[in-house]
Parts: sequence; C-alpha cells; structure tokens
Amino acid sequence: MEQKDFGLPDVDPFSTLDGEIARLNAFLTSLRPEDWKRPTRCEGWTVRDMVAHLDSDEEYNEACLNDKLEAMMADFTGLDAFNDRQIRKRAHLSNMEILRQWRDRQAGVRQAWEELGLGARIKTSIGPYPLHAQIWHITSEYATHADDMGVEIPSEDQQPRVRWRVQFSLFAVQEKENPPGLERRGDQIIISLRDHRISLSSGDFVAAVGARLAPPQNPDDRRVIEGLRALA
Repeated sequence: MEQKDFGLPDVDPFSTLDGEIARLNAFLTSLRPEDWKRPTRCEGWTVRDMVAHLDSDEEYNEACLNDKLEAMMADFTGLDAFNDRQIRKRAHLSNMEILRQWRDRQAGVRQAWEELGLGARIKTSIGPYPLHAQIWHITSEYATHADDMGVEIPSEDQQPRVRWRVQFSLFAVQEKENPPGLERRGDQIIISLRDHRISLSSGDFVAAVGARLAPPQNPDDRRVIEGLRALA
C-alpha cells in the first residue's frame, strides 16, 4: 500500500472547538439532578464523572500553559489510574460547581490559546507540541465524550463533523510510533498492519481510533483494530 501523509483538518480549529463546547454546554445546562447519575458509554462513568473528566482535561491544558505540568503528573502510574484520581479529586463539588469550574477553565484556556496563535508550540506531557494539533486533540476529545453522553448533533452539523473527525483520526494514527498503513477510498479506510488488511467505514474508523469500536472475533482483525487506538 502506498503510504500517504494525512494532515490536520482544513477547517478552523477554534470555530470547530467552539461548536463542540456550545453543544456540551447546552446539554449539561439542560440536565435534571437525576440525569447526572446516568451511565455513559464509558464503562463505570456517570455523566457527573464525565464532566469531572472534562474539567481534568482543562486542568491539564492550564498546567501546560502555566508550567505546572510536572506537579500535576506527579506519581503518574497510568492513564486509567490518573483519570480515576482526577475524578475523585472533585468528589466534594456539587454538580453545578463542577460544571462552572469546567466552563471557567475552558474559557481561560481558549483565550490563552487564541492569544498564542496557531503557529505556537506548547509544553505537553510528551514534550513541546504544536498548538494547532493540540486544539484538534481537545476538540476530538470533546466530540467523543459528547457522543458518550448522548449529546444530540443537529442534522446540518453531522456531515461536517464526520469529515473533520475522519481527517483528524487519520492524522492521529500517523502520530503513533510505527503506525499501520492507511488508505482512504471514498467512505472506506483501508488499514494494513504487517501482513493483514481490513476495510472500515469512516464511522467505524473514527470509533476504532477512539477505542469505541467493539473488537472483532477474528484475532487478526482484532490486532489491526487495537493498533488503531490513538485517541480518548
């Protein structure tokens, strides 16, 4: 397979991020107290846990900007343990307090990013990283978790959203060390890993990259799907 380099989506990352945030805000504002206890697509996480996780994402973004990343990641033993710790850290907050904290953090990070500009590089847990790509990472994170909570996507936004998510997922897979081969043919993504090749629809490809696609029974297919995980 001839390997192609896939770049970032060719739409404005700030306006795309703002769209995801606006939908999340509207959804979370509309929740009744009992809705915060609903399960999400993330096993073991309620809607409240998810909002705590989103606030943790923005705390991380703050730390990248304020040179506090080392302190935040102290005693890091793995992503799952870190996420659980971050959710427990917010257990004393009411639902509205955690929602306001996330909104305030997100707004501050969003303003700081715009002031830096898309050409900037920022400190991250993997070293200096292009801000342009980091914005797409958090936008993708919000899109995935919006879907996890069942946020409704208006019909006019669905196709543009699929397009940028497919493009960014292709980019994210190619960021991996020793990524699988990728080829795009219309609505199909062809993935090759060592001597095995499979084809996924655009939607299934995005789900696989975000670890949201059910693993297939065939062990060779499953190995390819697991090799795609790069987000969420």
